[in-house]
Amino acid sequence: MNRYLELVNPWWENRKFSVGVLRSRYLDDLKSNLNKRFIQVLTGLRRVGKSTITLQLIEEIIRENKIEPQRILYFSVEEPSLVDLSISDIINGFRRERNIKTSEKIYVFIDEIQFRDNWQQEIKSLYDSENIKFVLTGSSAMLLSDKLSYLTGRYIKTQIFPLNFKEYLKFKKVRVSATDIHLLSKHLLNYLEDGGLPEYVLSKTDRYLETTVESILFKDLVSKFQLRNPKVLIDLLYLLSDRVGSTTSSAKLSNILEINKDTVLIYMDYLTKTYITSDLKNYSSSRNKEIYNPSKIYFDDTGVCSKYSSKINFGALAENALFNHLRVNLVEKLRVKKGYWYEDKNEVDFVVNIGNNIYLFESKFVDKLDEVDLTAIQKATKSLNPKRIFLITKNLEKTIKTEWGVVEALPLYKFLLKDFSKII
Repeated sequence: MNRYLELVNPWWENRKFSVGVLRSRYLDDLKSNLNKRFIQVLTGLRRVGKSTITLQLIEEIIRENKIEPQRILYFSVEEPSLVDLSISDIINGFRRERNIKTSEKIYVFIDEIQFRDNWQQEIKSLYDSENIKFVLTGSSAMLLSDKLSYLTGRYIKTQIFPLNFKEYLKFKKVRVSATDIHLLSKHLLNYLEDGGLPEYVLSKTDRYLETTVESILFKDLVSKFQLRNPKVLIDLLYLLSDRVGSTTSSAKLSNILEINKDTVLIYMDYLTKTYITSDLKNYSSSRNKEIYNPSKIYFDDTGVCSKYSSKINFGALAENALFNHLRVNLVEKLRVKKGYWYEDKNEVDFVVNIGNNIYLFESKFVDKLDEVDLTAIQKATKSLNPKRIFLITKNLEKTIKTEWGVVEALPLYKFLLKDFSKII
């Protein structure tokens, strides 16, 4: 058996292996799907922890599900020693070395599957003909989406997001009693600046975030699509990081970058499909407004945003963190519509509509009520008739009763730790 496979599958020889800090919110779902026939696909930003979660899942199914270690195979398609072997060759060699019949179930975990040409055909053939539970990881929606369509009806996709605030505190080993919860305010500032890429949170290695982004841009995009001017992608990131929370005009960006508007739109789509940025559309009863009004751009990781921004803007980072929190908690809910509200120069950051129940969320990273203008919230309330209205602040916590509605002011650090099911 290939020496590389022996090294990355230590459970074959009952050797201990590191699984890092457990991320239970993903493991619980993955374990519940373990006995289902579907191929499990994990996607998300590069270095967001997909490979580590895979190892955590392997450790847990050996320990808790009593899966025989000899039936578990893990490998990365990027490994040079495997380049000349097909996925079928690798799996057949594994069965042969472990004396496992084709009819007997095995568990195959493949990392960064998008870098193998025509992988979808091999996986489909193996899935249809053998008893295999596949868990695949990939860090580019652009390189995965077309191939996954070939496996329609055969897979479940789970996006792995950067650490949320609760996970960040766990990684940092921060424990605060209920009576001292106000102390979390300073940890929130660190979280906004550091972001949630696990390895960076633990090590704070210099240039880690920049290297991660450059790897995405040049490995996943420039080399794949033969982009003639890759520097424009970096420049675009700089511009977008300074515009978080503001509507972004592709026409204005094209003038600054001195490239045509269509190229800007293509590059922005690249950034979204590699999980660097996400867009938020306008919320309106008018389809025309939703389509033609400019979107807002947010970063999937606030640490990446802070690294590329010209200065640390905690107000913008707080709004970005609120966007990410809403997005992650709404990702699996049905009949959800979200966007920003804008009318007559009045704007509310986030509108969420779930089953015709509307919720407003306004981010104001302040300590005092007199620093907040509630005019936009008032106008949005009269227009949308929301079920609940939230003002997410730095430290202000207060129930604000007005003649037009009740506004619940809550510090961001408390909101991020709150059980979201009790809000929506």
